[in-house]
Amino acid sequence: MAKQFLQTWLPSHDKVASLKLMRLLGKHALNPLIWYINRHSIAKAVFIGTFFGLLPIPFHSVFIALFACIFEVNLPIGLTLAWLSNPLTIVPIIYLAFWFGTKIYHVNMINKDMILGVLHQIEHWIMNFGHGHIDFSLAKILISGLFIEAFIFAVLFYTVTLILWRLSVIRAWNKRNHSF
Repeated sequence: MAKQFLQTWLPSHDKVASLKLMRLLGKHALNPLIWYINRHSIAKAVFIGTFFGLLPIPFHSVFIALFACIFEVNLPIGLTLAWLSNPLTIVPIIYLAFWFGTKIYHVNMINKDMILGVLHQIEHWIMNFGHGHIDFSLAKILISGLFIEAFIFAVLFYTVTLILWRLSVIRAWNKRNHSF
């Protein structure tokens, strides 16, 4: 079953609680509910981890840990999904976000030069601690698209997790019934 697989695959409670990130959470890191493995805890952790994992924001693991503690969902699963945005996936994530944004604002799909220009403006703005110019007409398309994309994929992965968990339980029941 999925629960036994996750219990063997996930790191131990003590190992994750000793991480520096977990020290920021203090006593909340020792809450047994954020280590609990059941269908709803895992599915909600998948939602939180996918949502923040698809947003290319700094320190998204901190947001995942914070929301996992607030909603008392499985923390290791949520933190694992923080790796959704990485150097290999960031380009498709941003491209799809621009596509969603163009559909929201009813504009034509922008080309590569426009995307690179916006990313350069955002990078310059961050490096100069908020000083600089950003063409917000394109940035709002990207930001809106990122949030819509993150929400859609989080709902999709949440639903798929619930379905797959249920199917694994049904398969285990059928296997047990056929063995008698």
